[in-house]
Amino acid sequence: MTSEPQLFRVNPENRATDRIEEVNFSQLGLRERCDIQEWVAANPGILGENLLVVSKEFSGFDRTNERLDLLAVDQDGKLVVIELKRDDSGADVHWQAIKYASYLNRAGEDAIVGMLARHEKISKENAADRLTQHLGGDDLNALNSDQRIILASHRFAPEVTSAALWLNEKALGESLITCVKLTPHRDADTDTLYVQAATIIPLPGADELDVNVGDNVLDNQTGSGNNFAANLRKAYARNKDDEVTHFLRKVRNLAITDLPGSIQPDRRSKWAGGTHNRYYHFWYRRQPWSNWGLSYRVNLYPQDEPGEWSATVEIGNCTAEMKERIAVLSLHDEQIVESSFVRVEMGTDTLNHDFAERISEVTRRFIEQITPVVDSFEEESNEEGD
Repeated sequence: MTSEPQLFRVNPENRATDRIEEVNFSQLGLRERCDIQEWVAANPGILGENLLVVSKEFSGFDRTNERLDLLAVDQDGKLVVIELKRDDSGADVHWQAIKYASYLNRAGEDAIVGMLARHEKISKENAADRLTQHLGGDDLNALNSDQRIILASHRFAPEVTSAALWLNEKALGESLITCVKLTPHRDADTDTLYVQAATIIPLPGADELDVNVGDNVLDNQTGSGNNFAANLRKAYARNKDDEVTHFLRKVRNLAITDLPGSIQPDRRSKWAGGTHNRYYHFWYRRQPWSNWGLSYRVNLYPQDEPGEWSATVEIGNCTAEMKERIAVLSLHDEQIVESSFVRVEMGTDTLNHDFAERISEVTRRFIEQITPVVDSFEEESNEEGD
């Protein structure tokens, strides 16, 4: 029994099937840079997702002469380092790509717009418009919100796949490294080349093949935390490009457009999924809160009636003193103060633009009014500790 991809030519008239031979790119005289890289640059959908390539053979790093193959932006605004190998990945391609991703960690909007302008030989204004349209928003606030890696090769060394699986497991709800297998097939009768692309890490659809205890069954058994992390990763893979995720992205873009830099949420702010709700975190940008603890959060809950949703905008994990300071703000006529949360609730029968605007207005009000209170509270706490 083989797990390798196979390709067959079918004759519908006589129902004959002929196996198309798998070959190596090198057998055909095809090269990484002149052939495979050009195919992917022209049609990044080969890699299984909607990517906008912004640079090819980029080498504009200030303290190294290294050169990455392709750089793209995904629909979440993340920079995607794409490394291509011909017939064998080698044992260190993941380390090579990780270095490039680290170099790009602080790449700004102007730099990325400039890359695309040079790559497509267009003006910076047109490049900015292309990026804005790709992100599905009205601005580029989400650009370089994070970085990730795609590795593509005919075959992958176990050193690479082992490292990719381990890193993805450690990154809760994220896939830092995607491995795409590119398998060439040659039809000798017609001298036609076919390339079969398959994502092997993370394994797509694995959650649909698995049977687990229902979400409503909770226990305190050892290892339950690992199960939660695994379920969260599955939820991310399952929902990362659906209607609700696009809706949350729209809310994010509307909420943070033109916010002053001093109160902009952390760039790593992102959506996630729970057992019965979907939510988007706007992490408070300064230490010690950034990317954990205190955050503004939009929750979406499906209702009993199909198509109906309720939403809450809230700030959570407040101390009692901080909650008291926030509670006196005029955030909304229907704001609720309870436990460690301050929230506003609303509902809709469809996830449309009007509802996105309602949620984003409340979210923006939270960020604009609460962030200075948190800043003041933090400064006072630091002075008391000195």
